[in-house]
Amino acid sequence: MGKIFETDWLASVPVFYNEVNGQASHNINDVIDLAGFEFHPEGFNNYLDFGYSILGQTPIKHVKFLRHSSRLTIHENNKLTIENFDDPVDKWIGKTSHEDEVFHLLQSSVNQWERSVEGEIVIPTSGGYDSRLLNWLIEDKSRIRAFTYGVTEEQSRSHEVVYAAKLSEILGIQWERVPLGNFHNYFEEWHNQFGVATHAHGMYQIEFYKKILPKIHGHNPVLSGIMGGNLSKLLEYEQLHSYSDLVKLSYIGTRGGMRADMTQSQFPATDDIRQRFWDEHREKLQDLFYQVIERIRIKIMLLSYLVSVPQALGFTVKSPYIEPDIARAMLTLPPERRKMRVWQEDFFKKQGIWVDDMGLKGSILNNLNYQAMRRVPLKPLDMKLLREVIKPSYVEWINRHISRKGRLLHAYYSLRRLPDVLAITQRVGIRDMRLEAYCAYLTLKPIETILKKRQALQRS
Repeated sequence: MGKIFETDWLASVPVFYNEVNGQASHNINDVIDLAGFEFHPEGFNNYLDFGYSILGQTPIKHVKFLRHSSRLTIHENNKLTIENFDDPVDKWIGKTSHEDEVFHLLQSSVNQWERSVEGEIVIPTSGGYDSRLLNWLIEDKSRIRAFTYGVTEEQSRSHEVVYAAKLSEILGIQWERVPLGNFHNYFEEWHNQFGVATHAHGMYQIEFYKKILPKIHGHNPVLSGIMGGNLSKLLEYEQLHSYSDLVKLSYIGTRGGMRADMTQSQFPATDDIRQRFWDEHREKLQDLFYQVIERIRIKIMLLSYLVSVPQALGFTVKSPYIEPDIARAMLTLPPERRKMRVWQEDFFKKQGIWVDDMGLKGSILNNLNYQAMRRVPLKPLDMKLLREVIKPSYVEWINRHISRKGRLLHAYYSLRRLPDVLAITQRVGIRDMRLEAYCAYLTLKPIETILKKRQALQRS
């Protein structure tokens, strides 16, 4: 029997494989033939449209990734075989859990892990529901090192910082704010870990954990709240009528997100992958429960960096919310308790950590990306190199907007983050061109990097 890779119910740790050379790895760079790769037209276009690889196909021809609940075996002759197992989620349908069960499962999981690790326990703490609960669950509060980063212009006034500081004060936890803004220095490090599997937006996590490393002592265990929000609250139902609506399941926040304009691709638009997925799942996707599951599965290629970045830096990461029993218990709570996360709010009030009605004043504005663009200006994309895959006029538009500077422009973008100003600009159709260009830049940067690597090998 050869080497075996398996995925869990989410495929939370991606497994990439090359159909031609028989290579498989958790790092996409390991399976790509850099000297002779070609792009997969639909995989590339989907990457642009979502901002990351979806539905088993990467932007690179012959390079795919495993779905959830699967096993890949590499045999001695480099032949690959794939087994897809039954979806464990099917057994959750119709079940109803109680919040006492959720808290018991979480408590047992976290405390068992707590006793198994040594040293200080790092908890990235935003003051939100997910990290708040994790801090409460740790029995020995003296071991916790809570770290928070702010996203406003004056980072110490950020909502996340203010809430985390108050929570830590109540629980008696050692807390510290980590300043960010220089993460554009980590493009190469990001690409070495993620390649063209996803856009390069997660570099702030590299800066965050690198600044934490010298501050802690022990074996660097991290307690992560990844996916807690998506699993614990009742999401809104999306009307899905065809495969073209699948992109709705990828939205994080407002319409659009971190992505590029697929219409600017040099490849013809085809939809075989999305159509096939839609044909196989259309009935299930009419059910809100399955919509929630597929939202997470579609986005897991993107969100998995929240665990893999600290792991690559030597941290040992625990992610309790995505453990199957805990996820099932949260997803099957009564809808009225999941709505607005009432079940957690009531718990926090009972435990004296409902900081939300203490009159805390923190800014909800997020201009961390603008700060990064000022501190470490972006190098223009190589229009000539990218013309193989992207229309040159689009690359020129991106470069023009990401390079715009000036105090007046800074004031405009800062004001536009205010809710009232944002609502007015959206109503009259004013687009945030600089942020839109920044999103496209981060999506195309991994593509540019792999093209440069191929070019260098071909010239050598």
